Amino acid sequence: MSLPKIFLFFILPGSFLLYSCASSKKGEATKGEALNMVVAEKTDVVDFSVLKDQQAPQLATRGGKNRGLIPLAPITGGVLSFATDAIKKMIAKEKSKYNADYQFARTDLYFYDQLSNESAFDPTGLQFKGFKFIRTFVNKDSVTDTALAVSIVIDTARAYEILNNSIFRLRVEDLQLNYAKVKLPSTGTKKLNMDVEITFSTSYVNSDGILFDNVTLGKFYLLLRDAPLDKADINYKNYYDSLKGKLLSGRSFIIPRSFGYHMEDGSPKPGYSQGAYSICVKVKESSKNSFVSTIILDNSTQLIDATGKSAETELNKILPEKL
Repeated sequence: MSLPKIFLFFILPGSFLLYSCASSKKGEATKGEALNMVVAEKTDVVDFSVLKDQQAPQLATRGGKNRGLIPLAPITGGVLSFATDAIKKMIAKEKSKYNADYQFARTDLYFYDQLSNESAFDPTGLQFKGFKFIRTFVNKDSVTDTALAVSIVIDTARAYEILNNSIFRLRVEDLQLNYAKVKLPSTGTKKLNMDVEITFSTSYVNSDGILFDNVTLGKFYLLLRDAPLDKADINYKNYYDSLKGKLLSGRSFIIPRSFGYHMEDGSPKPGYSQGAYSICVKVKESSKNSFVSTIILDNSTQLIDATGKSAETELNKILPEKL
């Protein structure tokens, strides 16, 4: 179908209009643009009750071979180190007709389906399953069409990492990219570069009465290069099939529960909330490979945060509540 050069990426509601006689019909799909995001919730997304018990060996039994002791087997449920490349190529922020960006956001969400008497990082009742963001537009036939639809889910295979480290990761469940919002060259193969940045944030109070407002807990990145827009392209199906199950770069702390009170036996009792949080998704498109620059994403001891602000310092202040 042909349209006034509009691209649709899926996320939150918004609108944009671009027009060009020289661009491709796969580009600038923006008429009547709508950006929507829906968060999926499910009771006990991670069933911690089925995990095997973990027992940390005592110091005297570690490396027991040198002391005439029998070495212990690896800790039950132990996981290997998780290593990823720290240098990523991302689309530069430039003013250009071959560059476009937009974003989605959802706020006032709850990470857990119940209160807790345990701690700020009690994972019991984790209900965040994932989310989906969709960009639609009105095509030349005055029909609402989908430019982009992306489903992201929490990586439940790393349950021990959630339990032991209070960290979670995300995977791509499905991704459909049909039209670009950015202008595309009128000649050549119709392909698009796209960066998706996902940020989890929260506001909370700890048991000492210290307030933390709009704290970044983690960032995730999905970087697409040379993504085909033409379904007749021989690589189209393989490209998008390969994205299913893909692990996103980055990670996030699970949402800390805010300290407060709840009613128990007819009177207020101290406890922890259901973990209020927000998700913001920023999408950047480019039809020119030259519009990329190199940034370093720290995936070791520091929280990944491209803006330079880290939640690690603030979170360390409430870590004693977890111990």
